[in-house]
Amino acid sequence: MNRLRIISGNRKRLVFLAAMAAVFVLLAGGANALALLPPYHVRCVPNHTINSSCTATDYPTIQAAVTAASSGDIVLVAPGTYHESVTINTGNLSLLGAQTGNDARVGRQVPGMESIVDATGKGNSAIIVTAQAVVIDGFTVQNGLQGNQAGIDLKGICSSGSCEYGGGPIPASGAIVVNNIIQNNGVGIALDSEGYGGIVGVLIEHNLIQNNNAPTGDGIFTSIVKQAVITENEFSGNRCSAIGINNSSNVTISGNTSEGDGSFVIFTGTTNAVFSQNQGEDFGANGVLPGAGDAAVAVGPGNKYLVISDNSLEEGRDPVSNGIAFTNVFGPGATNSDIYVKNNRIKQFPGTGILAELYQGYSPLPGTLNFSVILGNEVEDNGLDGIYIMWINGGMYLVNEGNELFDNEAEGNQRFDCHDDSSGTGALGTGNTWFHNAGNLSFPTGLCMPGVGIIATPGNRD
Repeated sequence: MNRLRIISGNRKRLVFLAAMAAVFVLLAGGANALALLPPYHVRCVPNHTINSSCTATDYPTIQAAVTAASSGDIVLVAPGTYHESVTINTGNLSLLGAQTGNDARVGRQVPGMESIVDATGKGNSAIIVTAQAVVIDGFTVQNGLQGNQAGIDLKGICSSGSCEYGGGPIPASGAIVVNNIIQNNGVGIALDSEGYGGIVGVLIEHNLIQNNNAPTGDGIFTSIVKQAVITENEFSGNRCSAIGINNSSNVTISGNTSEGDGSFVIFTGTTNAVFSQNQGEDFGANGVLPGAGDAAVAVGPGNKYLVISDNSLEEGRDPVSNGIAFTNVFGPGATNSDIYVKNNRIKQFPGTGILAELYQGYSPLPGTLNFSVILGNEVEDNGLDGIYIMWINGGMYLVNEGNELFDNEAEGNQRFDCHDDSSGTGALGTGNTWFHNAGNLSFPTGLCMPGVGIIATPGNRD
């Protein structure tokens, strides 16, 4: 395979930037000014015989090639195992493994055909990125079990302005992480895990992210990240969560699969996040690590304008008891509001399909969900309730009130199909609006009625 071929989806941005740079140079100094553009090199590991376009320099390690590289260079890595912890501090660099362009979820079972970065005993993450617009494509990344404990660690901006004086990492904004097998790390991919708040615009796509469990157990973990896209990845065996989104905004998670993870996704303190068209099953089947939620989709405190739509969630095991839970397990905080839960299919959890909990043991007693919409979900065969809005008299405080629930179908749930303990001016004396929901058994009686609702098939409803 020609390692120089440009994958249009992954490299379009860099090609555009290079073209624009050439245009600006021409405008400034004419055609002869193109000679002033820096020379871009292709550097190969372990030697230049990988591809005829490589520079005639032997690089015995990935780090040696990366250190020698300049902005705009490509580093090609041959199949083999590289016992390294690689730090990339040069921006606009492409690090391409032997499986560049090949979806990690399909046909990647031959270790001898992989470029494997193995950080065993290296004291840090396997790949650390401290520069902008870096592409990582076509690797197996494993055993980042010390130091920052990640397979791929995308650093955020350092604190106190010290970056400009060389005192810490600079943002890994614009990173593209595609077609990698990421396994047996503390965290598979960490996006600004230190919480400095500098990363903007990351794409994570077509990766296999599995068994990242020592000690934290997240496939992907973000903190204070903006405009990340996590799409079409396969997760399995990550015993805290496949994806943990913390204090981030404008994050889109779509088209992913999860099997045997703790939670599929955990949201805390997010704004304008979307979790859509994902499929998962057997949550908690491999056990869980501390920090896991009590649901496949565990929504902790402080989320606003979150969309959870058109997902298929099936089967959980204690303590991952619920399908979608606005949960108290992460402690109290701002009540979630303006949340949209639409057209999800949720079945066979030992607890409840869709649950709004209370922060019990705190005074005053806050709720977890206000002024939100639960629409067109199919919730069936769960061990407790189909949909349950918990409530206790909160006095002057809003406690799981002001929500609208309509066109949901709940059936075969063991306790109630529809259950609302709140008190107020809503449906049947509850604090919420229930309309046109189908179910056989509800409390109070009449929240849902047999044959009333419309079955929502994920992905097929407006």
